[in-house]
Amino acid sequence: MYKWIFLISSLIICNSIFCQNDTVLKRDSVKKEVPQAIIDLVKEYDRQIKEIETQRKQQLVKPPTLEIDGIVMDETMSKSGREFYELFFSYWTKPVGYSNYYIKIKERPFQFNNTVIEVYLKDKLLYQQMMRRRYDEVEVMAKQAVGITQQQIYNEIIAQRALIEQQQRLKDK
Repeated sequence: MYKWIFLISSLIICNSIFCQNDTVLKRDSVKKEVPQAIIDLVKEYDRQIKEIETQRKQQLVKPPTLEIDGIVMDETMSKSGREFYELFFSYWTKPVGYSNYYIKIKERPFQFNNTVIEVYLKDKLLYQQMMRRRYDEVEVMAKQAVGITQQQIYNEIIAQRALIEQQQRLKDK
């Protein structure tokens, strides 16, 4: 019995909805002219949307930056390690057009009385060598480490520029 009541009430509701939609369609089918003010508003809205899209195309995605940039950290333990750090720092020149980096010079113990010197660029190991005790050998090691670090930075600058050019080409399409 409940099924019949539900079925009949559903039919009545559907009929009333159909009749209302039919009358609404008849009322809406009358053509009216759109006021000029509304047309102007739509054109202004479209113009603003196009302007925002062109501004977005011009902006490039830039990586987040460190507040303190280009730090050379000293984590050495011995006199020779400290000399290596000082020589590295004296030969080091800040690269132009490269930011958001830090260099860590770390010394760690090795067998017996020896230590290993390591140079990191953004936590990436670039140079690792058994520490020498003579000053002239330490100086050569520092020059080598600076050269390797600068070469890595140069490679990263080239990669960043290629990425930016690729982003620009994709946005221009």
